Amino acid sequence: MTPAVPVLPRIPSRSGFAFSADGRWAACLSTVDDGVTLERWSLDRAVPSRRAFGTGWIATGCDGERETLDRHSRPLPLDDGRVLLARPDVDAHGTPTGHGTVVIAQAGHGGTTVARSCRVPAMLAGHLLAGPGTPQTVVLVTVEDERRSRIWELSPATGSLEPIMTVPGVLAGGVWLDGGRTLALDHTAPGRRTDGIAVDLRERSWRRVWSVSSATADRIVACDRGAKVLAVTTGTPGARWTGTARIGLWSPGCGPVRFPEALNAPDAERTPLTFDASGGHLLVSEVRGATSRLVVHTAADDRVEPVDLPPGTLSPPASWTGDRIHLRYSAPHRPPTLATAHRPPASGWSLERRAPDDAADWRRADLVELPGPAGPIEAIVYGGPGWRESERLVLALHGGPLSAWRLEFDPLFQHLAAAGIAVVAPNYRGSTGYGARHLRPVIGDWGGPDLEDVLHLARGLAGPRRRAGVPGPIVLGGSYGGFLALLAACHDPERWSGCVALAPFTSAASLYRDATGPVRDRVARLNGRGGGADPHTGRDVLRACDALTAPLLLAHGIRDEVIPVAQSRALRRRLLELGRTEGAGLDYVEVDGDHTGVVQAWPSVLRTAVVRFCLGAERIPISNCEGR
Repeated sequence: MTPAVPVLPRIPSRSGFAFSADGRWAACLSTVDDGVTLERWSLDRAVPSRRAFGTGWIATGCDGERETLDRHSRPLPLDDGRVLLARPDVDAHGTPTGHGTVVIAQAGHGGTTVARSCRVPAMLAGHLLAGPGTPQTVVLVTVEDERRSRIWELSPATGSLEPIMTVPGVLAGGVWLDGGRTLALDHTAPGRRTDGIAVDLRERSWRRVWSVSSATADRIVACDRGAKVLAVTTGTPGARWTGTARIGLWSPGCGPVRFPEALNAPDAERTPLTFDASGGHLLVSEVRGATSRLVVHTAADDRVEPVDLPPGTLSPPASWTGDRIHLRYSAPHRPPTLATAHRPPASGWSLERRAPDDAADWRRADLVELPGPAGPIEAIVYGGPGWRESERLVLALHGGPLSAWRLEFDPLFQHLAAAGIAVVAPNYRGSTGYGARHLRPVIGDWGGPDLEDVLHLARGLAGPRRRAGVPGPIVLGGSYGGFLALLAACHDPERWSGCVALAPFTSAASLYRDATGPVRDRVARLNGRGGGADPHTGRDVLRACDALTAPLLLAHGIRDEVIPVAQSRALRRRLLELGRTEGAGLDYVEVDGDHTGVVQAWPSVLRTAVVRFCLGAERIPISNCEGR
């Protein structure tokens, strides 16, 4: 009998952080299960205070309709404490309907009120930007389709939207270059990579100001308006990509971009965040393996000072006001929250992590180094010192291919650990955060060096588990990790006691054939060989799955916009042709979700299904699979 799946406390998550221009307010979305709550944080004091607004909706708008919240909403606090929300409207299945809504919300007695709401006629995606100064200039940037974006000016007093201009291509990001007339945006035009443009709201014109070439991704990330200095980045995608972007400092009209040596250490994966009030110091996040940290760059002497903070994951955006830095923080035992780094008058930094609504005793994880065929492999491990001999063990493979596990809160890992299942999440070759030598072998060679690492780790676990008399590991992966998990289960079938594939594809060629344009472009850039072509037939799961003997849980979202659900349906159909029987070695689940929701196991019903499968997975005799 399969042990009962434990019931976890409600799992909170926070996303969409944004800060007011004066640094006095923050806002974010807090999500628990399917409920989404708007939170506003007051940052005036050393320890921020939080106020939660309604769950699932804010209040009733001027036209009598409820203004709803969902994961697609993007908040922005104004200097006066009001919060704006831009929300693309979606249908009952979560598919964008092509238009949207902007809501102006403020705290009222006993709850939140909506001062104004206005409809946006064409909006697949959008975000708000509020300039510095009084009165604030507020703009809404909307993406209408893959070919056109529009910039609107919003009046917070009346809730009216005035169209300013259209720009061909897709606009994202946003940095104010002055007090509210000119801003910089990330711009992706058809046939080009991302570059930086400056938009003059008064003249209703735009011009490209930061672009290295049509093959590089070039962005304007931060601006010191006092000294007129911009922090910019440039990186080359495709086969030459190394997971890092060069960071430059630039004053428009004052010569070429400078790329300070200390700011661009070899193999350092860094992202500029914000300048301090003086403009002489740039805050930068740095990925170091599975963890991240902050460093401060001083331009005057090209010096980098690390900010000594507890292990975890720090995420943009960031606000730096006086001696306090605010940004999102997460660790395996701590759901995402707003963190505040203080710099006392003497020296050093200290971190205040505040999650007032989270009193659960979440499982902790360790960072360990495992031997790999080409060098050490860092892994995040749940299960304590005896994890190798745990009754059940999951080897979890991340998506990507160019991605990595980070030392942060993961609801699925927490649920597995609560059920007594050890989890090993390795950052094998192809993972970012470990330099070009670790990353580049997988570019153009999907399912090659990374699969070799996975199989090597499984063989290393075999001895201790055999001596302890416990089953082999269960291989689990989502997206690209699902593809890799299926290949591992096919290439070394006797090694595994089970396989879980969440939203996988079956081969690079089939994904290239079935996916949308942006995904096809990514496959072509990162796998080469004419896009999806691969001379290795063993890397096609549909051709290799006749060797699969481990029990399989296959799950996909019917609204997956990245990897079509047809990929999993084709695998299910092939396994049934080979003699598998659903419910006896093959579990197939389709959920009403998108790609990210399934890969991250947001639906609690999906997490429960995965945990139940891992608790009960038993090898099936080959004789039970007729027709192999």
